[in-house]
Formats: sequence, C-alpha cells, structure tokens
Amino acid sequence: MKGGFSKFKRKIAIVTVLCLIVTLSMPIGSNAVAISDISGHWAKATIQSWIDKGFIAGYTDGSFKPDNAISRAEFMTLANKAFGYTKTMPITFSDVKADAWYAKAVAIAKAAGYINGYPDGSMKPDNPISREEAASMIMKIDKLDADANAASDFTDAASLLWSKGAVGAVKAAHIMNGYPDGSFGAQKLIKRGEAVVSLDSALKYVKVPVTPSAPLVTGNDTTNTVVGMTTAMEYQLDSGSWTTYMASKFNALDLSGNHTLLVRYAAKDSNPASLAKTLTFTTNVIVSSGGGITAVNLGMAGNYSILAKTGISSVPNSVVTGNIGVSPVAATFITGFSLTMDATNLFSTSTQVTGKAYAADYTPPTPSNLTTAVSNMEAAYTDAAGRAANYTELYTGDISGKTLAAGVYKWGTEVLINTDVTLHGSANDIFIFQIGKGITQANGTKIILTGGVQAKNIFWQSAETVAIGTNAHFEGVILGMKNITLGTNSSMNGRLLAQTAVTLDQSTVTAPH
Repeated sequence: MKGGFSKFKRKIAIVTVLCLIVTLSMPIGSNAVAISDISGHWAKATIQSWIDKGFIAGYTDGSFKPDNAISRAEFMTLANKAFGYTKTMPITFSDVKADAWYAKAVAIAKAAGYINGYPDGSMKPDNPISREEAASMIMKIDKLDADANAASDFTDAASLLWSKGAVGAVKAAHIMNGYPDGSFGAQKLIKRGEAVVSLDSALKYVKVPVTPSAPLVTGNDTTNTVVGMTTAMEYQLDSGSWTTYMASKFNALDLSGNHTLLVRYAAKDSNPASLAKTLTFTTNVIVSSGGGITAVNLGMAGNYSILAKTGISSVPNSVVTGNIGVSPVAATFITGFSLTMDATNLFSTSTQVTGKAYAADYTPPTPSNLTTAVSNMEAAYTDAAGRAANYTELYTGDISGKTLAAGVYKWGTEVLINTDVTLHGSANDIFIFQIGKGITQANGTKIILTGGVQAKNIFWQSAETVAIGTNAHFEGVILGMKNITLGTNSSMNGRLLAQTAVTLDQSTVTAPH
C-alpha cells in the first residue's frame, strides 16, 4: 500500500504541473470560471489586462494565486509570450531535458539573450525565481545599462552581492520598485502578481534618448592644441562639417588664427549626439618671455658667414657675403668656389664670396685662428643647448604658420617649417631654439621678421641635419651638430656654423650686421 500511495502522489503532482502549464499558455475562455482571488489585489488591473491579452491565465479552479511564487521556467514562459520571442537555439543545460515542458521556453530565452544559466552548467528551471533574478532578466530584455548607484538607496543594498547593477537599472527605469520599508528584497521570491506587473512595466518601457553632457575637452589658445579627444567624439571646425575624430587627421588641423572648434560625443545607438563643447582660438602670437635672455656668444666664430669642420661645397653660382672657413680640414675641402690664393697665403678669394676664405692648412696665424673659432663655435652650441627653456615641445615641433615672440624654445623632436613662420619682437629681443633633432624647411617657405627683430639675435641649435628647401628663405644663426644643406636658390640672413659640413646649391648667404 505504501508503494502504491507514493505512485499516486507522483501522478497527482504531474497533473498539477500540467494544469499550471496550461494556465500559463492559454487564457480562460469566456465560459470558464471567473478569476476569484484578485478582487482587491493591488495588481488586479494588470493581471486582468494580461488575462484579456492571453499572456497568462488563472488556474482551472478559477483562482490566480497572485501571491504564490513562480518558477524560473514559468517566468521565462511569460516573458517569451509577452515580448513575442519565438526564435530558439540549441541549449546544453544539464538539468533541462529535451522532453521537458519548459525545454522550448528555455531555448527561446537563451536565444533572446536574457539567460545564461549557472556556472555549474545548470539552469534550475523548477526553482522559484527571486526578485534579483527577475531584475537581471528584465535588464537584459530591455537592454538597460547596469546602474549600481541607483540601487544604493535601498536599505538592503549591502545584500546585493552580484545584482546591484541590475537592481539599480530596473529601479532607474521605474520597472521594479522596492518595498514600503525601503528595502528591495533581492533574495525574496517574486510573486505571480509581482512578476506580471514587472514584466508589464518592462513591456511598456521606452528608452528615452539621453543627450549626454558635453565632453570635458580643453583647448590651449597659446599652443593651439586640444586635450582630451577620444574616438567616441566628433568635431566641427568653423563652418565645416562634423568629422569623426582620428588623431592623425585632427593633429594636422591648423588652429592658429581665429577659429571656433566644436567638440561633441557622436550619436550612438538610440542616444543622440551630446551637447557640444565650444573651444575658441584667436590669432596666435606667443607672448614674449625673452626678458633677461642674452645673446649666445659666438666668439671668433662670429667672424664667419660659414664655418665648418669637414667641408664647404657650392654648386655655382652661390653668393656668400662674409668670410668662410674650414678647420681642421684643408682648403681642398672647400669645393665649387674656384678659390684663388692670396699672395700672403693667409686666405683665398672667390667670385662667389664677398669676403675671404680660410683653411687650416694656410699660413699662420690662420690655423690657430680657425682652431679658436671652431672651439668658440662648439662652446656656443653648448651654451645655446643649455639655456633654461620658456616653451617646451610647442606645437610638437611643427611651427608652420605660427608667430613666435622672443624666448627660449625647446624640442626633443624635429622642427618643421611647412608654411611661413613669423618671429615678432623688437630689435634687442633674443630667440634661442633648442632642437633635439633636425630642422626641415619646405620649399618656397620663409621665416619673416617683424617689429624690428634682427637675424643676429636668432640662434637655432640643431642636433641633427638642417635642410633648407629650394627657394626657401631662412633667418638666424644656425649652430649645427651635423651637416647644413641649403637647397637650390635658397637664401638666408645669418650664419652657418656646422660641426660637420655645409652644402650650398646656387644659394645666397648674407652675414647679419
């Protein structure tokens, strides 16, 4: 008898589950017994609405049992039906057998992306679902952003060990609320009535597009640079079109002069573009920091327009105003000038040089004078390189189109002059440029002096090659560690003092007064 009674109880349980399945998937017809236990219930209106829509039904005895718990599988069945999910995908949960009544519901929920299962590979479909589990599923269904801060107001926020983001998300979206005592009751089992109301709110939820705040970018009107840009942003320069930020393209913008730059976060998904940050750039004249700066002492190197240690060459006809000299190499390393030795053997002359040419193998005291001049040139290079800088890495070395005032400028990079550069100041202002690499000046560009600036007060200390382009014009004294090359028909007012060689190509060099 005992064994028979156990079998009878199992049959009764199976019949009960099957009845529940039917009530979840089929509404009670018009001839069915009216719902008897929702009158006066806080969720009555929503429950009745769902019954009318066919999303859920009462039990065959005419009851709904709104305060009973609901299993995870039952919750998925409701969600799938309400949201119209029908697509399935293969599932491998250890406790979901292929012939189980909820197997399809679980497969649909998995395909919809709002369930994952437990770390042990199970789904626990028969377990009653808790409020925090329901919150997690709803967050994924409505594609809400996790919002842990929003959950912090609940009195039991400390108990939200893994679900704080989901609980906060459904709270912020007004889909699930807490209890009158201020708690959320995350581990409490969600009731059938609560489940219906929560899913109904999720179904009606419409994500309101949020216009993000303007990005926290900053502009520097002195250096014409912008800090804080990311690939999530876009920008508009003056009346141009909005352009997605790419570092290489953005860094190539010329922000000198008068410009208005708008920066905002680009639109993403359902959210519109953010408010724009307005950055204003004005005509850029670097304020002078040159007070108290003294000129670099060239010593006897200042007696030469061109002084080099390993040679001077010219593609005729170059025009040099001032003396030229080489040391410690001999006169044979002065090429292209067609030198004529003076009767004193102290110097030679050339039709390309308005001045004298000196070499280390000429008659004394020329060799010793040149040795001193070269030593002074090296000391001047060291002096210029050691001055305290007023500006460091300005424009990252690209001074194209800029207007600079007196001061000491320092770069660890190459200096680029791709468009005209203006040096502005008074007759006594000093400019010292400390350059960790070389100088490259584009063809046809000019260095322009305004306000009375004099070439003799401009010092370019360069650690690597200096290359002046074809038809370009340069101003100042170049103190070069490596070779200095002037392109075809280029010109300069200043001095070329190189610790290697100087190369001219039909170039004009005029020593400053």
